[in-house]
Amino acid sequence: MAVDVALPSVPRSRALARGLTARAGLAGIVALSFALRVVAAAAHPTPRYFPDEYIYAAIGRSLGSSGRPLVRGEAAHFPALLEPLLAAPLWRLFDPALAYRLVQAENALAMSLAAVPVFLLARRLGLGARWSLACAAFAVALPDLVFSSYTLADPIAYPLALGAVAAAVWALETRAPRAQLAFVALAGLAALARVQYVALPLAFVVGAVVVERRRVLRAQALPLALFATPVLLAAALGPARLLGYYSGVSRLGVDGDVARWALRDLFLLVLASGVVLVPGAVAGMLRARGRAEVAFASVGAAFGAGLLAEAALYAADGSNRFQERYLFALLPLAPLAFGLWVKNGRPWPRLVVGVSFVVLVAAARVPLSGYAAADGKTDSPFLVAVFKLETAVGTANGSLLVALLASAAAAAAAVVAWRGGERYAFAAALAVCVVTSAAAVSNDARNAKEIRATHLPSNPSWVDAHRFASVTAVQTLGSPPDRLLEQLFWNPSIRHEVLLANALPTDAFATPHVRIARDGTLGGIRGPVLFQEFGVTAQFEDADLVERAGTLALWRPLGPARLHLLADGRYWDGWLARGGSVAVWPDESGRARGVVSFTISLPRTAPAPVEIRLGRVQYTIEPGAHTRLRYRIDRRGPWQLRFKSLGGTFRPDLRPVSVKMSEPRFVRAGAASVPTVRVDA
Repeated sequence: MAVDVALPSVPRSRALARGLTARAGLAGIVALSFALRVVAAAAHPTPRYFPDEYIYAAIGRSLGSSGRPLVRGEAAHFPALLEPLLAAPLWRLFDPALAYRLVQAENALAMSLAAVPVFLLARRLGLGARWSLACAAFAVALPDLVFSSYTLADPIAYPLALGAVAAAVWALETRAPRAQLAFVALAGLAALARVQYVALPLAFVVGAVVVERRRVLRAQALPLALFATPVLLAAALGPARLLGYYSGVSRLGVDGDVARWALRDLFLLVLASGVVLVPGAVAGMLRARGRAEVAFASVGAAFGAGLLAEAALYAADGSNRFQERYLFALLPLAPLAFGLWVKNGRPWPRLVVGVSFVVLVAAARVPLSGYAAADGKTDSPFLVAVFKLETAVGTANGSLLVALLASAAAAAAAVVAWRGGERYAFAAALAVCVVTSAAAVSNDARNAKEIRATHLPSNPSWVDAHRFASVTAVQTLGSPPDRLLEQLFWNPSIRHEVLLANALPTDAFATPHVRIARDGTLGGIRGPVLFQEFGVTAQFEDADLVERAGTLALWRPLGPARLHLLADGRYWDGWLARGGSVAVWPDESGRARGVVSFTISLPRTAPAPVEIRLGRVQYTIEPGAHTRLRYRIDRRGPWQLRFKSLGGTFRPDLRPVSVKMSEPRFVRAGAASVPTVRVDA
């Protein structure tokens, strides 16, 4: 009897074995992706995507220490709090260096887990186990997973957004309350991680209307009621108050540029996907059959339209670049839709050929070099890979090669529509993802290492190493914010930031301006000062110079922070800008008495002489020559010497410069003699 009862269960055992094999394959994909991303993160030693990475880290540290979302002690009305909440224990328990690496590992795991909802969604759509595993691998092979090395919200939001799409299809197909609650929870968490994913509930509503039609309110009452609460709250409070840091979005204007950027973003997204799957995916979405497929097609299309609208609105308002970082959660939907098309017998081949032709024409007419140039690639790992190719073979050749490859992929999509070969098409798209991902990781590692070498000393937490309770950073005119942001990231003891004159703030949070009083006092600043000397040279009265690191100097005043001398327009490497001034401030008696001295010069390699006016006197500085200048002063209040050049050149970093100036010295009357100034010709 026992044998007879066991025999009918053999087919079920085989199905179970296949299921276990698929799950093991999925676990292997997640584990391999996690391992590779951790290795890639090891080559990313410091943040470089500012100010976002600093903001997330600062809020995470504040949540871990005080339980409140603060940035430099000020309340941060920042709605994307999930990543800081998850990272807060790491920032609280470990030193910055170790916490940073652990956050990277946390992000690598989160992004690798995106394979799970993609696999589950593929199985719900009736795709085979092998195809489902291939779709899962596609989701973690994208170049955008380079963001796992960054302290950003994207690594946390990515799997949640895909999980929400999978749960939406589950809820619309089955109407099960647990599926509906799962979608509400995942969509809420995705929006808490990345505000742009507020598009998910709207996409669900569109999907519910398409699938349920007249029965939508009864069939999907639970999620619709739960969505109504935040909508009513937003209407009562106003979107600007709820969005906080992102409140400017509510004031963006809509014009023709939004539509143009939506089309550009869609085209570039097609290229980032590898092209060959897209025409079949379009047909697969349009010819969806059954509740699950229709739910996937309607939710996916509405979700894509929402993200494209958000990205286009942002780009048209001034960013003027491809917002791939906002859109890459759509890329894993392409192989799923393509799989539906294949499963349903490759319907509508003429439509596939038509879409392929449109892509081919666009690839031929739209060069990528303009998008990949300068800051255009900032938010796009795919364009970073294109730029790397252009660097290797030349801009024109690289752009042409990408256009030829895209055209070939579009032609291959048309061939698949009539002759088959979908496995080869998928393999080609996956290969594109792997190659562009490797290029993006390589470029990211090079840039991060360069920033680590140029912006930070051997100990990036060098300010914290001096164990000051609170340090005030002074951002000065002409200084790039990223140099100070690196210090803020690695040194939590820098608790305040102020702006001198018209300096650029490091981020959008409130940063007060500080004025220099007639006695040289920096109003309201007491305690240690981290002074940014990128484009100025400063000396403080009654203060110890604790340490210099790159373009920053850490001073410890004995009383209120008071300037002794300030050379405005003298860069950290001794070059002078085309205009500026040297100022000194009086002593306690109110008089500035003493000698100001410095040397101006030109390197022997300078292309031509430079004429420069200092005060009322004009000098001609020949290449290889130097001129020593001394100014005896005796006046009440501060003294200032203005300079302006009538020529000059540009440094490799595009700074306009005139001549070199040794570090100016001001020796007050009665102090030691004026020191000898070394001149670097």
